Amino acid sequence: MAHRPRYRTWIRSTRLAVFAAVSGVCLAGSALAPLSPWFLLFLVPFAVSGYIATILALTIHRFAPRGGDFQRRIHDLIVTRAGPATSGTTLDVGCGSGSLVVKLAKATPDGTVTGVDSWGRDWAYSKQLCEDNARLEGVSARTTFLERSGAALGFADGSFDTVVSCLTFHEIGDVERKSDGVVEALRVLRPGGRYVFLDLFGDPACYPSADHLRERIRGAGASIAEFESLAGFLPLPFPLRHPKVLGHAVLIVGRKTGP
Repeated sequence: MAHRPRYRTWIRSTRLAVFAAVSGVCLAGSALAPLSPWFLLFLVPFAVSGYIATILALTIHRFAPRGGDFQRRIHDLIVTRAGPATSGTTLDVGCGSGSLVVKLAKATPDGTVTGVDSWGRDWAYSKQLCEDNARLEGVSARTTFLERSGAALGFADGSFDTVVSCLTFHEIGDVERKSDGVVEALRVLRPGGRYVFLDLFGDPACYPSADHLRERIRGAGASIAEFESLAGFLPLPFPLRHPKVLGHAVLIVGRKTGP
């Protein structure tokens, strides 16, 4: 049994393995050029897959402690923006390995924190991993982990005092619009409660525009106090500023103002 919490990075290790394997195969194929110059065409997919594998590997390094510990620093930013609290109920939508839930539980010594996730097969996370991490961190009595979709959280309106989410909404597949996940998260926030959402809100492939997102948030009965690129809070080194990594990441903070 593990004696230390295990918080994996946000990068799917399977993706890195696939692109690394493809680049290796292509490189091997190009080595057959002495037999025919046509084998040199393997250098094209080798360059593409090799570049992607390099970006993924460097991103994993940056998220890890030895590379700057940016995954922890981003979670710390969310906890700070959630505001000082000693009690209340908090929800983390898309809790992954439970890292943010644990940080929130430690920051609210008299409060409870619920983490929800679908823990799909493509991720190296699980409900058991979250529960093990919470137990090892000494907060298992005040944390709960549930398998839920971000599209339908299954809680009553206004169930939580605080709702947070980190890089989850763009991953929700069973919604018509990615902003539907944002609206659903705001639905379970009580009037007067605070929300902190970090996602790829600046990516037009996920969200049509900032104005569209603002309208949906206000339509869900919430105000917006902060709407700023993650790079405005943290100095993101290469490759974290890459558009396919955190280049489109935006932090939104506000309160629920109505039902």
